[in-house]
Amino acid sequence: MFSPALCRHLGRRRWPSLVTAIMLANAVSACTSRTIMRFDRFDGRSDAGAALQFQQDDAICKGEVAKAQAMAAPIYSGRSLTDAMEAGMLEGQRNQALSRIMVGCMAGRGYSMTVVTVQP
Repeated sequence: MFSPALCRHLGRRRWPSLVTAIMLANAVSACTSRTIMRFDRFDGRSDAGAALQFQQDDAICKGEVAKAQAMAAPIYSGRSLTDAMEAGMLEGQRNQALSRIMVGCMAGRGYSMTVVTVQP
């Protein structure tokens, strides 16, 4: 049986390991690159009027994505590992569908999409 003093002593030993693990997790996440969607006009315009039009079109299309997301059925993860994995796959499929809605909406407004990798 463990005494309270022994539990406190063991707890103090774990703090440096916990702090190190958190620091490593933050460092790894800061080093990973990510991809974003960049939209360019089909006609190549980049003047002030085109920038204002882009802001309006971007807001409208993001609203369409938000509306589709709000109408989607909830994804339940359940209690088992299999249920959680299935929920993760469904979430990935939903995110791909939402991305396609954004790309389609922007294409309908005169923009092409390019995937850009962003370094930290």
